[in-house]
Amino acid sequence: MDILNSETVTYGQASYLAASCLGLVSDYASDEDAVDALIENGIVKAKHMGNSDAAIPLANFCNICCGAWYIVDSVGYSTFKSPYYAWKEMKAFKYIPAQYTKEKLITGAEALNIVTRCLEHHERDSLERRLRAAIVELEQQQ
Repeated sequence: MDILNSETVTYGQASYLAASCLGLVSDYASDEDAVDALIENGIVKAKHMGNSDAAIPLANFCNICCGAWYIVDSVGYSTFKSPYYAWKEMKAFKYIPAQYTKEKLITGAEALNIVTRCLEHHERDSLERRLRAAIVELEQQQ
């Protein structure tokens, strides 16, 4: 509820959303532990993370989301894994409004909305991969 009611999401809160969804931290982990878990598991690079109490710009939030839920379709993000390309990727998928700048500070409600879209994307993508694998397996059996 703290995140939902936040007027500005922090690096720690953003990290907690991703790390807890991925099962990298417990429900009772600190924001600092969540930041560390994302870095240690290669979800984001340490150079793209700020202090856990600092407000997170939208581009950096998008970077966490793209790393956590594989929202990857562009050569730019796949190659550089940077906040700028993550932000562009999220705009391309229309997961964030076109007018949102990469520096925008988002509310907790906006963050949860974006995370929900990422989770839905990941589920669709996972289902498609499983279906393709099943089709290939059936074709090989014939």
